[in-house]
Amino acid sequence: MSTVYRLIDAQGREMAKGDTISYFRGLAADLPPGRYSVEEVETDGLGYAHNSRRWGSLMRFDDGSVVVDPEIDK
Repeated sequence: MSTVYRLIDAQGREMAKGDTISYFRGLAADLPPGRYSVEEVETDGLGYAHNSRRWGSLMRFDDGSVVVDPEIDK
């Protein structure tokens, strides 16, 4: 199993998939301001999702700044 992350907008649409959270930081520059959910997804060797959970959120502000807020249990 491997882990990928999904970036979800407020309407529930998948905006992107990535192997790391830092990928979304760079991608956020091209997104409209708002709050986006980040899901952690366990996939098999073929990329099929098996388990997912909320990892946290990414917020992009009008001034272009980005905040990543992990909400996972530690």
